[in-house]
Amino acid sequence: MKKRISISELANVDIESVNKEDLVDASSFTFDNTVPQEQRAERVIAAVKNPYCFRVGDVGVKLEFPEDAPPLQDVFSDFLKRKKSGL
Repeated sequence: MKKRISISELANVDIESVNKEDLVDASSFTFDNTVPQEQRAERVIAAVKNPYCFRVGDVGVKLEFPEDAPPLQDVFSDFLKRKKSGL
């Protein structure tokens, strides 16, 4: 039987010790905003395996969030708006 990994274990992965090739490449992942938010989270985890540690192309990515941080969706939306406007 496969051991179930907790969210805290996923968040605490050390990006420096992970083989980059073992990380899921999330560069082609898309969000479907027509799906309820809870199901979107399930889809992200199913596709990316670890939403805190993945790669985009050849770059390993480790996400960390302070307790008082705004929702990831808001931060990511703001990032995309800035990128689109050339900032």
